[in-house]
Amino acid sequence: MNVLLISVQRNLDIIGLKQLHHLLLSKGVNSFLLYLPRFDTADTAALNRLDAFVKEVSPGLVGLSLMAIDFQYAQDLTDHLKAVLPQTPVVWGGIYPTTAPEKCLQYADYVCVGEGEQTLLDMAAAIEQGRPMTAIPNLAYREHGTFKQNPLYPLIEDLDTLPILAQIPPNSFAQVRTEIVPVTSRLLRKHKRWSGGLYKTMTSRGCPYACTYCCNNFLQKLYGRQGVRRRSVAHIMAELQGALREGPPLEYVDFMDDCFLACDLDYLREFCREYKDKIQKPFSAKATPRYLTREKMDLAVDAGLKWANIGLQSGSEFACREIYRRQIPPEDVVESTRLIHEYPVAPVYDVIVDNPFESVADQLDTVERLLAIPRPFGTLIFSLVFYEGTDLYERALRECPERAQEGFSKNYYVRSQGHVNELIEMAGVLHRPLVRRLIARFKSDPDGALTRLAFRAATAYSGIILTPLTYFRLIQRTQNGSFWRTLRVLPLYSGQGIAYYLNSFRLFKRRETAAPSLSGKAVHPKVDDP
Repeated sequence: MNVLLISVQRNLDIIGLKQLHHLLLSKGVNSFLLYLPRFDTADTAALNRLDAFVKEVSPGLVGLSLMAIDFQYAQDLTDHLKAVLPQTPVVWGGIYPTTAPEKCLQYADYVCVGEGEQTLLDMAAAIEQGRPMTAIPNLAYREHGTFKQNPLYPLIEDLDTLPILAQIPPNSFAQVRTEIVPVTSRLLRKHKRWSGGLYKTMTSRGCPYACTYCCNNFLQKLYGRQGVRRRSVAHIMAELQGALREGPPLEYVDFMDDCFLACDLDYLREFCREYKDKIQKPFSAKATPRYLTREKMDLAVDAGLKWANIGLQSGSEFACREIYRRQIPPEDVVESTRLIHEYPVAPVYDVIVDNPFESVADQLDTVERLLAIPRPFGTLIFSLVFYEGTDLYERALRECPERAQEGFSKNYYVRSQGHVNELIEMAGVLHRPLVRRLIARFKSDPDGALTRLAFRAATAYSGIILTPLTYFRLIQRTQNGSFWRTLRVLPLYSGQGIAYYLNSFRLFKRRETAAPSLSGKAVHPKVDDP
């Protein structure tokens, strides 16, 4: 019996579905992995080739993994597959089906809630043996029109029981234009999310936090626990050494863990010692101020840490504590930025904008925090999306239901246009005295013609001149200040990476919305709000 796993994400940099594919293969299940990065129901030639491929594989089970932004693609693909293989069950998994199984069962035959490794193995065995699947843990389904959800398997505590991933798994294919071809080193490199030899992996699952906007907020409630489970250092090194051998060429490692440094010092010492000895490649990682200490920075930087991604989210202590429930005071974030600045590391700080529960004063606090951070640094600005299952989504349903429905279609990289967001974007690159003058002008005349003109000029100057210089300086930090080494590594940051940063600073098309003003209403939450 064959299993067909399909990704509709826009690139080939996926981890979860690839993990399931490797697991099936390791257990003797004949699994096929298909990437559809440009799935389009209007492309008849591509659909015909897809139909031929699916019929040739003749799967007994089809699995799709998706986030909220992939929902429409998954729906369209599932409808199409059911017309081609009407007797083949389709199961959806991933974070969105986990948070909204009833909605997803309008299209899928089954939904896998939570971690799906053992559930998928059970489904393959049940189909092979002709048994029903209705008793399999983690599955949700409809029985005579009634929604059913089975109890959960426990979380996988020993992540080393999972197979080691390869860059290019066996039986992996991708649709390129109309053709479906085996994934090769050249194809993978071309269709990665970022150009250059960047390899993405995870050393852990879970997060020490449960912020109200994040899927970890839901997962904590689902499993009744939170925390971080880690792979052994030997398991991680085996994967990275394999990636180095097989290609495409690996120049950088990006650890996608929610909080890479949320580990004890003994573990980090072992990891850094082995990484420095066996891998010897620069790497990037996410961290939070609570786990950013001088001892950990010394170890990580010596092993190759070059980029650090830190979550600021908001410069308002009120917003962090009462809206996001982040028990990390913004002052601690700023203090950690001073520590990072002592090392040859390029810091990038996450900020969330377009939050209807923040006042203009809260947003200006974010500008002030950014002005206090040592330069150079990058700013990743995300427009707030309310994801089902989170506490913040439940609040949005009550107080701004029109915003709560954006999860299917909203791109969190595209934020609304307005002077406060422009100030947040410019705070890390524009000369500080000019930012303060813009703040004063905004406060005195938020909608005036001179204010609009001043912001337009400052935004253009920041985006066209200062932003490229800032990112050059950031890359230069990763090269210990060497101008010539920076020039040599610039190709690693070409293509989509640079396009993303340019897009972040408004050089691409933006979604237009009304600019906020000081008189704009913002609702502060009650302290006891969920």
